[in-house]
Amino acid sequence: MTALFIIVFAILIFQVIMFFFIRAKRKKEKASSVIEKYNIQSRSDAFRLLQDPNIPETDRIKIEQLYQGVA
Repeated sequence: MTALFIIVFAILIFQVIMFFFIRAKRKKEKASSVIEKYNIQSRSDAFRLLQDPNIPETDRIKIEQLYQGVA
């Protein structure tokens, strides 16, 4: 009975750790996504952002790839 309790408790701890690990990974991916960052919903949004001089060059390259349909 004690062994069963230990196994169930270990599985529970593993699930909690995986939950927080996956949550952190998704948060990091969302922060690096230009679609989420600049709320791009159409090609016209991407084109408008390409004309904006305040956009960093690294983001501009990703937006241009999205606009051209490469990514």
